[in-house]
Amino acid sequence: MSSQFIIASNYKRYIVAVNRRSVNYKGTRSLDVLLFLIMSSAWALNYSFLKFALVYEPPMVALLFRILFAALFSIPFSYSALKLLRSIGVAKLFLMSLFNISIFMSLWFIGERTESSSLSSILVYTYPIVSVFLSGLLLKESMSIGRIIGIIMGFSGIIVVFFNELTVNYNIGLFLLIGSAVSWSAGTIYYKKYLVNADLGAVNTYQFIFAIPVIMVAAFFYGGFKPLNINFILITIYMGAIGSSAAYFIYWSLIKKYRVSHVSPYLFAVPALSILFSVFLNNDHLNILNLAGFALIAAGIFASSR
Repeated sequence: MSSQFIIASNYKRYIVAVNRRSVNYKGTRSLDVLLFLIMSSAWALNYSFLKFALVYEPPMVALLFRILFAALFSIPFSYSALKLLRSIGVAKLFLMSLFNISIFMSLWFIGERTESSSLSSILVYTYPIVSVFLSGLLLKESMSIGRIIGIIMGFSGIIVVFFNELTVNYNIGLFLLIGSAVSWSAGTIYYKKYLVNADLGAVNTYQFIFAIPVIMVAAFFYGGFKPLNINFILITIYMGAIGSSAAYFIYWSLIKKYRVSHVSPYLFAVPALSILFSVFLNNDHLNILNLAGFALIAAGIFASSR
C-alpha cells in the first residue's frame, strides 16, 4: 500500500472526525440559555459601541475593522480546521459570507445613514419574521400557534420600544434595511440547509475572511477613511472579537442544534437589551413605552417557547 494512499485515507478520516465533532454539540438546555444570553448581550452592546466608533470613522470603515478583527480573533480557535476549505466548498462558504456578513451588514450600515437608528432596529429585526417564513418554505419546519403569536407580540414590542423615536424617511435606505433582514434570514437558512454538518469553527472563520475584500471595496465607495484613532481600534476589537466572532459562533451552534423557527423569536431580545445597555453607556433614559415594549417582547418570547 503506497504512502500516498495511507496519507489520503488518514486525511479523509480526519475530515469525517472533525465534522462529526462539530455536529454532535450536546450542551444542556441551561447552557444553551446561558450562551444565548451571552450572544444577545454581545450583539446588543454592539449598538452602543457603534455609536462611539462612528465618532471616529464612517460606518463602512467601522464595519470593515469589526470584520477584520473578527477574522483575526477566529483564526487561532479554528486553525486546524481551516484546511477543510476545499472539502466544505469555497463557493458554499463564500455564499454564506455574502448573505450573513457582506450583504447583510453593508445594507444595514448604509441604510442607517438615511434612516433613524430606531427605524433601523425595527426593520433589521424583521429578521425573525422573515427567517421563520423561509424556514417553513425551504426547510419544511412546522409552526405552532403559540410561536406565531409570540413572533407577532415580540415584533410589536420592538415597535413600542422605539415608538417615540420613530421617524421614517421614504428613500432608498428604507429598502436597504429591509434587504439586510432578508439577507440575514437567507444566510441562516442557507447555513441550516447546506453547511450545518460542516466544521463550525471553519464556517465561522471563513465567513469573516471572505467578507473582508467585499467590505473593503464598499468602504472606499461609502465614506472613505479617516486617520485611525486608538479608541476606535479598541472599540472595534470588542465589536469584532466578542460582538462578532464569539457571538456568531454561539449563534451557529444554536442554529445547528435547534430549528431556525425555534431560535429566531428569541432574537427580539437583542434590540431590547441594546436599549438597556444604552441607559448605562450612552446616558439614554427609559420611558413608559420602553417598559411596555419590554413586557410585550418578554411575553412574545414566552409564547414562542410553548
